[in-house]
Amino acid sequence: MTADPLSGDPGTIKRMAMQLTERSRSIAAGASATTRASALAVGWQGASRQRFTSTASTLPDAANRVCSRVDAAATALETYAEQVRQIQDEAQRIRSAQDNAAADVARNANSTARAAHAAHADDASDADRAALRRLQSSSDDLALTQARLATQWTELVARRQAADRAAASALSGSDVVGNTISFAASMPSMSDADFLVALTTMPPEQLAALQKQIEMRLASMEPDVVKQWWDSMGGRGSAGEHSAAQDGLITALPAVIGNLNGVAYWARDQANRISAEKAFDAAKADLKRAKESVAGAVGRTAYSRALAKLRAAEQQHDALENFLAGARTPLNLRTPLPRQMVSFKPGAPPLGAFSVGDLDTAGSVSYLVPGMGSSLEDTTHYMRTGSNIQAAQQRLPPPAEPTAVVTWLGYEAPPDFTKTGDPAVFNQEYAERGAPALEQDLSGLRATRPDASLNVLAHSYGSTVASLALADSADVDVNSFVTYGSAGMHTSVPDASATHVRHMYAAQADEKYGVAWVGRTFSSPHRADPTEGFGSTPIGTGGASAVNVHDLSANGQGDDFGYLDSGTQSLAATAKVTLP
Repeated sequence: MTADPLSGDPGTIKRMAMQLTERSRSIAAGASATTRASALAVGWQGASRQRFTSTASTLPDAANRVCSRVDAAATALETYAEQVRQIQDEAQRIRSAQDNAAADVARNANSTARAAHAAHADDASDADRAALRRLQSSSDDLALTQARLATQWTELVARRQAADRAAASALSGSDVVGNTISFAASMPSMSDADFLVALTTMPPEQLAALQKQIEMRLASMEPDVVKQWWDSMGGRGSAGEHSAAQDGLITALPAVIGNLNGVAYWARDQANRISAEKAFDAAKADLKRAKESVAGAVGRTAYSRALAKLRAAEQQHDALENFLAGARTPLNLRTPLPRQMVSFKPGAPPLGAFSVGDLDTAGSVSYLVPGMGSSLEDTTHYMRTGSNIQAAQQRLPPPAEPTAVVTWLGYEAPPDFTKTGDPAVFNQEYAERGAPALEQDLSGLRATRPDASLNVLAHSYGSTVASLALADSADVDVNSFVTYGSAGMHTSVPDASATHVRHMYAAQADEKYGVAWVGRTFSSPHRADPTEGFGSTPIGTGGASAVNVHDLSANGQGDDFGYLDSGTQSLAATAKVTLP
């Protein structure tokens, strides 16, 4: 609230009200269009149509609620704008009157001073004394006028404060925000059970308004609690019956549901695709602005700064573009498998995970953890590499139960030393920051799928991350932990038994340039080689295509082969040890 009746712009407030009214009409039109589309979807059959029509049927009521609240906000702003205008008009009148009175007081004071001198002179006349009395009387009248105007101003200040309070009350009242504020206030004192029940019945517009608070509360819950809540609303498997409540939560809270361990992966996939598409749209807009800034930069300093922003925008754009391409990139499979966007977190850099295979039903799930220099820009490369494992499994007799391989790019990897010269890969800070995220995702998978065989496949610096995550995951029950060209185990992990896995395997080829050897040898503090006295089972790297480079895949370049390229012993062994 303000104590200045002249502050504010009634025209701007009025325009805000008009924009809200237009938004209300747009919401109503959108809901009507969706309802019409639902009614016309006669050629669309199956569970997807049922879910769409079920969700669409809730839109008219939701749209009416939102429109009613937006209209109430617009009305409050229109009323406030008119009150501010009237108060400002009155304030300007009073200010003008005060200015005039002040000028009159100044003139009267000068005249009174001259009259007093004349009235007290030795030759003063009765007329001089009468003139002084008139001026003194005028001075008293002017003082009364100033006091009256000051009172009017004080009353106007009170009117403005009352108008401010009334507008604030209207905009924060139940007609505008519903019970969102009261629910947010009561949220900390609610039990987990009561909170989850409330989420299930909460209208979508309120879910969206409370996204941050809901995300923080859900993040504190154990995955098994979340799983029980989610399953109580509908089916878990991709072929299960999805409820309108589940679809509503996905639509209203995609960033929350998409990364919430315990939620079925079919739902996380839908939610993350919404979030990733939104982030990519923003990245495209940022890239366009960055290009315009470079084109319009004047001077060396401005150009340098604009160019740096352009490079960052390009990197963000390319990372998100490649991550989204994971849904359609060709894979090396004999029998197609579904794909799921397991997680997505926007940021710099953006992080995420993409699965080839259905995490809700696969008998075996393997998390592939890449090493230095990896990012979402490499999503499709690692997905194709991981699919080599599944292609090898599909060739084994008898036909293997469907598996899933998760390309896990959920941590910020250190830069590739061989390309940048950045020595970060020799220390452990990146691993220590990334390991908790991997541990949480492994624990979430185990809570969600207690029946699945769980494996971790880690390359280069990814093995440093994975060793620490597994050492902190005693209850996750990992079947196989496989390392390829390891940059060394985290120094807090003394041997294979400390990882708590059932079986640990390690592959180390005679690599060109000895990249893995360099990473281990010059690590600080020194990290152990999992192939030497660590307690792991060695995996061969020869075969028809002997591994001779540090990469997981050499992309078919000449006579170079990576650890998971077709024809290598390490690929064949990985396919066998990760079967259900």
